[in-house]
Amino acid sequence: MPTSEKTSLTSVNANISGVASFLKSSLNCPLVRELPASPAVEPLKPVQKRARLVLAPKDFFISPFFAAKPHIGARQVTVGHRHYHIGGFHPLDKTQHPPALDVRHARAIFALLSFRTDPLDKTQLIRFSFNQFCKQYASSNGGRYSNAIKKILRDLTNSFIRITDTKTGVAHSYRLIERVDIEERPIRRKDARLATSPQLEMWFNSCTLSPEFAGLLGDIEELQHLRFDVFNAIRSPIAQAIYLYIPSRAYYHHSQNDPFEINLTNLLEQISISIPFHKSKRKELFSKHADEGRSILQQLDGLETLSGVFHVQLADTVGGKDFKLLAWIDKRSQPKSTFENSKLVAIWKAGGRTLEQLHERLAQVEPLNDCELDWLEKAAIPVAGNEGFFRLAKAMLPQFQFESLLAEAKCEEQEGRAAKKNQTARLIWRIKLAIKDLVSSQSGLDNGRK
Repeated sequence: MPTSEKTSLTSVNANISGVASFLKSSLNCPLVRELPASPAVEPLKPVQKRARLVLAPKDFFISPFFAAKPHIGARQVTVGHRHYHIGGFHPLDKTQHPPALDVRHARAIFALLSFRTDPLDKTQLIRFSFNQFCKQYASSNGGRYSNAIKKILRDLTNSFIRITDTKTGVAHSYRLIERVDIEERPIRRKDARLATSPQLEMWFNSCTLSPEFAGLLGDIEELQHLRFDVFNAIRSPIAQAIYLYIPSRAYYHHSQNDPFEINLTNLLEQISISIPFHKSKRKELFSKHADEGRSILQQLDGLETLSGVFHVQLADTVGGKDFKLLAWIDKRSQPKSTFENSKLVAIWKAGGRTLEQLHERLAQVEPLNDCELDWLEKAAIPVAGNEGFFRLAKAMLPQFQFESLLAEAKCEEQEGRAAKKNQTARLIWRIKLAIKDLVSSQSGLDNGRK
């Protein structure tokens, strides 16, 4: 039987299994003194390609955190025992009412986070040029997007988020971006129309995250990957808002016969879209432009997620007073005999685990991301020929432990610490040992990757 969801406009209860509890404080906001000072930063390097995977706070993806269109007033969302008050207030000046965050701000946040080369690094400083940022955000050098992107960055430095722990009543307010480092320089092109004017060119050097947001990004158990390339290719803001969180609701629904469902009235309320009075108009909102191949349903159906292919369709509600969105995720099929002779699988089975459990994990784990591939390259460890091993290890180990092992291998190579045999053999040995220790524990893997 399909499942349904009833939610209000201002409060979305997203109590989904697997959501980590607060680890550093009741609000998951580490104290400023816990954060290390920003280290010296290497010179900017050209962006070779658009980021495929981006790590961001899990709550962004299990709730309608971002509105589908610009929203002047505050928005409120509840996730577990965290109540978010997003925008519409300033803790020190009640006359200021910054906007709530919408999918444009989400896109900017993900583009910004794509420049973080180490997901375990808690530094607040992220280096990028405005040109690089525009390429990540809009596949453009700026141009007509420049002013809009500057306004979005301004919003992110002005808008506050208040998180209230509903168990204790304690609230904490912070911004996502603390400051943007900007330089003004004389115009370089001597033939430019403005070259003889006193006007200066504006250069972006870096962005400083707030201590609270940087601390949260250092807590790997509170983070989740996003297919940023897929999200960025979606054109409709409504489709973008839906893609960010409905897949989390459809996670346990794997066929058209057992979909997750939500009526369009509730869905539009959650993403802050005005609700058409007539049922036919609500349907039209999702199906118009179908003859051109760009309706909201067409933009969403068949999109890749980290756990499979996302599918959607519309159907009448039982009472016939509304339409409902049906959503499910087709899990990726995994070759069940590929790894059966692997030594890692032998360790897994020796610890009392089954192949079925392993195949389930493999269906959920994402491929090696750009950061992990970069660590392996800097550790002088070839991926070719070893990718199957690393994929198995990533599925078996808690994410933070897998990434810690790769980061350690990179540091040892850069510091010149030689291995007895070679760097690859040393990392493989450590991974095997880590998995053996976990499976020997009654609950070791149960507390790791969900």
